[in-house]
Amino acid sequence: MKWPHAISIKQVALAFIAGLLVLVSLIGGFAAYQTRGVTYSLERHNHDAARSELTTAVQRLLNQTQEQAANLANWDETRQQMVQPEYYTYWRDQRVYESGILPSHFVRVALYTPSGSLLATRSGEIRLPARLPADLPLHQAASWLTGEADSAVLYHAFPIYADKHRLSLLGYGLIRLDFMPALLQQEALYFTDKTSVRLTLKPGEKLSASKLLSALEFKARPDLDRLHFQTILSRTLLALFILLMIAALLALFAYHRLLARPLQRLSQDIDAMQHGRFSLQSGRSQTMRIIELENVRRSLYDYQLQLRELHGSLENQNREFHSQARQDALTGSHNRRAYEEDWEKFRLDLKNSPQGVAFLLFDCDRFKTINDTYGHAKGDRVLSLIADALVMALRANDRLYRLGGDEFATFLSRTTPAQAKQIAQRCQSLLEASVFSDLGINEPVGISIGIAFCAADQLEHIDDLPKQADIAMYTAKQPGRNRIALYGEDTERASQTLVASRETSALFQALASPGMIEMHYQSIHALPGCKVDYYEALARIRYHGSLVMPDAFLPVVSSRRLEAGFDLAVLHQIDADLSSQQLPSGIGVSINLSAQSISHPEVVSQLLELSRHSARHPLILEITETSLITQMAEVRTYLDLLRTVNYRIAMDDFGTGYSPLRYLVDLPVDVVKFDISLINKLGQDNRASHVVADFARMMSEAGYSLVAEGVETDVILRKVKSLGIAHVQGYLLSRPVPLAEVAASRAIPHAGVKCVT
Repeated sequence: MKWPHAISIKQVALAFIAGLLVLVSLIGGFAAYQTRGVTYSLERHNHDAARSELTTAVQRLLNQTQEQAANLANWDETRQQMVQPEYYTYWRDQRVYESGILPSHFVRVALYTPSGSLLATRSGEIRLPARLPADLPLHQAASWLTGEADSAVLYHAFPIYADKHRLSLLGYGLIRLDFMPALLQQEALYFTDKTSVRLTLKPGEKLSASKLLSALEFKARPDLDRLHFQTILSRTLLALFILLMIAALLALFAYHRLLARPLQRLSQDIDAMQHGRFSLQSGRSQTMRIIELENVRRSLYDYQLQLRELHGSLENQNREFHSQARQDALTGSHNRRAYEEDWEKFRLDLKNSPQGVAFLLFDCDRFKTINDTYGHAKGDRVLSLIADALVMALRANDRLYRLGGDEFATFLSRTTPAQAKQIAQRCQSLLEASVFSDLGINEPVGISIGIAFCAADQLEHIDDLPKQADIAMYTAKQPGRNRIALYGEDTERASQTLVASRETSALFQALASPGMIEMHYQSIHALPGCKVDYYEALARIRYHGSLVMPDAFLPVVSSRRLEAGFDLAVLHQIDADLSSQQLPSGIGVSINLSAQSISHPEVVSQLLELSRHSARHPLILEITETSLITQMAEVRTYLDLLRTVNYRIAMDDFGTGYSPLRYLVDLPVDVVKFDISLINKLGQDNRASHVVADFARMMSEAGYSLVAEGVETDVILRKVKSLGIAHVQGYLLSRPVPLAEVAASRAIPHAGVKCVT
């Protein structure tokens, strides 16, 4: 069997190895990133060292030039040339170099008058400016660079005074220096790549000496140690990656041989077990090398032996359980669940094989009187005898269904109206032959039978058969009838005395077709703040696009004694609503239930199933007080059971029924809902209002939680709050709305309504 979204062991191993490789790659990438960071830091360090070295060299060259200028300015021969320049050319071209003041031939010197003109113009002075720049500071030394041809020239101008006190200015001196050769030859550069040092000036472009360093272009020498380190690290990471790849492949091979292949064999054995193809003898010959897997294999084989031994008994038990779940415990006939399933399947089969169909509905005459007179034990025995007689009268392949109470039904295939009526007469005859005197029952026990027929060419109306059979059965019960009626014109006229056909049709279709019952929810507010505490679930029937209200279909439910079936359908719809989780969490739900349904096992079973929602939605069970409860002890037992699964019990419509005080004493009631007829009296200023108010206070002091129904005015709301009633419900605060509106607003909308004070 292949499970959705499941992966194999091999995929897990491959994913693990891939993850390992990704991890190694991430580690290698991180190491490379860190290495690059270190490399960048070293490069930056070399570059900073080169800049510092070059800055020192430039500053040293400028200092040397300034020192040479100072020596020239203080030299007597220089002053002499300023006064008597007859030998100026000789002095300039030879004497200054012979004296050692200027270092080499690429350094030139010239003298200028105080006005800035060249002291003597000769052809040899062609590379020196004829005049000093006009923007030079007076009586101060200044340095600048100028672009000439394809080189940069450093000029240093300095004043020359006649005395040491610098009082008499004789003129100016100018030193011309080829900057780049002087810079690169006067100092050994270790960190700077000499070939990369550049100072680019356009011809005639002037640059201040203070901006010289920012204009220099240079590169640091390559770090051979760093390059060697990078090579070693790269080779190491590559070797590590290759080793991990080899280790992963070896691990995959070992994993496949020792773990994956045995686990695959186990998986194949399990699949074979599921499909019944597994052979224990062939499996025992395959021993696994891993002890734990071998233990699992042996356990599986032993478990398979036990499963085979239990398989036969389980199949029998399942068949028995399936039969019991669809069998009525009292009469042995099929129950309503089996009826619904078989009827649906029968309708589908008719589409492929059209044929005449008859629906027979059986109802025991005066059964309530027999039950009340002779007791429930004998009443149950009467039902069993009736069911036995009906089963004997039906054909071999026909099934009898108990729909509820004393009502039975069957549907006949491949029949005619005459044949259906003949079977009904046989049922009557066998029942008349049954002896009830052994039970102490002297009155005759009879049944009324309603028959509805649908021809093979009119199967589109088959859904109407249950309703038509019900009308026919009602007709059969009328005085003067022979207790067997076939649906036709006479039964159609008789049905008008029972209830409008629209409500009857809506009810029967709703019971046969899940989804037609639609729950509306009316909020119940906690006082004094009027916060929504829980909702009351109220049933409606959606029939041909419109809603059938309770006052229209509940009389049909009561007259047909369909309380248990209807309540079951309501509980199924509430279960579906709660499962959709459209109601706000923490908000409770109140469920109406007729008193007759409480003792019905299927209803109690469905309530127990519904209690699984109590953690999200507190559940309240409202018992209609207008219904007379005859089996008080049995009802109390069931209510106590429901309270153990967190149901609260409420008495609905209090004040309108038979014996309210008896119910309060004998039943485990937690909540009492005052009927609207009592609540309306609170708005009057008379004795009835005082009686209701005093009664409400007395019940509240006795520990009952009170709910006021039908509050429609502010006056009554204020009166209810003054009495200390815990909850309030009515059109003043909200009306019943569909589930979709509750889910959309997360609260029953009541615009403009507030709790009065």
